[in-house]
Amino acid sequence: MTGSPRRPAEVDEDRLRAIVADQIRAALGHDADQLSSRRADSLERYEGEPYGDERPGRSQVMSRDVMETVEAVMPSLVRAFLGTEEVVRYEPEGPEDEAYAAQATDYVNLVLMRDNPGFRIAVDWMKSALISATSVVKLWWDETDTVRTESYRQLGEDELVALVAEDGVEVVEHTPQVMVDGAALTPDAALALAVLGAATHMVHDVRIRRTRKRARLRWEAVPPEEFLINRRARSLDEEDSTFTFCCHRQARTIEELEHEGYDAEILSRANDRDDDVLDEARERLDGLDQGVALATETAPGQRRVWVYECYLKADMDGDGISELRRVTVLGGASNTEILDNEAIEELPFAELCPIRLPHRFYGWSLADLTKDIQRLKTALWRGMMDGLYLSLYPHKAVDENRVDLDDLLSEDPGSIYRVNGDPASAIVPIATQWNGAQAFPMMEYIDRVLASRSGVNDLAGGLDGGALQGETARAVDEAAHAARARVELIARTFAETGWTRLMRLALKMLNRYQDRVRVAQLRGGWMPVDPRSWNTDMDVRITVALGVGTKAEQIQKYGFIAAKQEAVLAQMGPANPLAPLDKYYNTLKKLAEAADLQPSAHFDDPAAWVASSRQAPPPPNPALTMAEAELALRREEAELKAATERYKADLDRETDAAKLALEAEKLAREHGWRAAALRHGPDGPAQGEVPQSTSS
Repeated sequence: MTGSPRRPAEVDEDRLRAIVADQIRAALGHDADQLSSRRADSLERYEGEPYGDERPGRSQVMSRDVMETVEAVMPSLVRAFLGTEEVVRYEPEGPEDEAYAAQATDYVNLVLMRDNPGFRIAVDWMKSALISATSVVKLWWDETDTVRTESYRQLGEDELVALVAEDGVEVVEHTPQVMVDGAALTPDAALALAVLGAATHMVHDVRIRRTRKRARLRWEAVPPEEFLINRRARSLDEEDSTFTFCCHRQARTIEELEHEGYDAEILSRANDRDDDVLDEARERLDGLDQGVALATETAPGQRRVWVYECYLKADMDGDGISELRRVTVLGGASNTEILDNEAIEELPFAELCPIRLPHRFYGWSLADLTKDIQRLKTALWRGMMDGLYLSLYPHKAVDENRVDLDDLLSEDPGSIYRVNGDPASAIVPIATQWNGAQAFPMMEYIDRVLASRSGVNDLAGGLDGGALQGETARAVDEAAHAARARVELIARTFAETGWTRLMRLALKMLNRYQDRVRVAQLRGGWMPVDPRSWNTDMDVRITVALGVGTKAEQIQKYGFIAAKQEAVLAQMGPANPLAPLDKYYNTLKKLAEAADLQPSAHFDDPAAWVASSRQAPPPPNPALTMAEAELALRREEAELKAATERYKADLDRETDAAKLALEAEKLAREHGWRAAALRHGPDGPAQGEVPQSTSS
């Protein structure tokens, strides 16, 4: 016997607190787990920190392969994602979305890269992924009040009224003054002049406090140690069934939290230390001559506490459907205090991973691929240097009874050693032959392994002076493309995952939160932008420069396409179906970007002209119009001539018929009179008799 499915119980606050604490405790990156240790070690190797096994008096040189590999890849990624005006493009779902899609593309790129320090954020996001395997950015809609104090002197009455009437203006100080001929008077002098009826006027010195509300979309790269996620998650996708929990923990000031409306009593009980976060963050800030202690501020309002912004699915109303919720708590996995709990529509995060592992959120970084290579090269390098030092400064066997040890401790060239007896037997240098050259082939082999593993070598960014000497041009080209293949794969992975999600989230948040029209400079002109009219279901198409070769190759390819388009435009006009004017503009834009030039400084976007030309019919061609008119005239002349000939033929036929009828009537009349004369004689028929025609 089967019963109805059991309905889940409603999640109350106590149960939600326990769920959040359990999720934090079990998440990846919490409590200095293996992931945190691996990320800290990767950062140490990138920064060239000592391994800890160095010996005094021996070589302590460090190989920096992790840093060199990461920095070799970064220029290609920056050129691909930040070297163009638009990283991605929104594709319209229908003809009605075409204008909005172009506007959304320009405006979202403006908001992300110009309203925010977009270059810095993007570089931090991508470089952190190359070092720490997976890097996350966060987007949010920020509404803040900016307060500024301003002072004005000698304002007139109308100016003062207009200033005070502005929104957000509060008068802090007001000093009126009576002026005569540009000079301020004392109150007694002003009263005396007023009694005498002298001409005076009033001015005002004021100090105001101006409060302005600023609303904008913000984004920021999240430090790796501040982000937690459930262990079975595969991606930051709220629709993915493997996702159940993620969290952004950060140290925030008491003053900031109180300003957002949180209870001051709860905040006073919050812990200001989190040791598992400190261990990883301390390595990030190492070398800056400061610790990571978060409670060193003297002002109570500036004390920082750890705030956990958790995102999870929970059924709060007991309807059997789990909603995505944001739960803000203090205390982490212990002494959890809930500050806020609200339903949301999507996760505000986007992630990058350079080398993805199937069915896992955290993959591999370039540091993971090169750390063991760096350790091996460091050991070889140190051995080579130790051997070189010993060959230059060998050990000595000394008879201390015959040699003055103070003289021997001096290694200066030309120094004198005082000895007793035969110096040949008193001081015997121990010669050490340097065999470091034998390690060079091993170093070259390790470099080949490093290039094969990471895909980064001298050909990835361009050839050096002696690379591939004697090779054919085709071999050099194939080698260069093979060297760039791994870097292009990383760029493609970044584009299809984190950057695509970033642009989708930005489109949705602007559509949801920007409640007014903004006039922005887009495509070289000022235009009003209202994201509320956009279609948030528009698809996102990647337009980063992937797999297109070097700058010179790009210029050559785009120049070839531009020449073909120019030929089509000259033959078929700007509105032709094969290569219209807007397509030609896109080619010129890419050509300018490949030459490291600003496209808007050289070409204007013809989108408005193309749109208007598509709506209105094209102007007639004068030559074609004259030809059509001449053809119509000739056609009319031919028709008139044919009609005239037909009329003449008909008239001739009618004339001939009339002639024949008259001739017949005449013949008949003559024939009838002759017959009557034969019957009646020469006087003709009798009176009243009509001659009858007879047939022959």
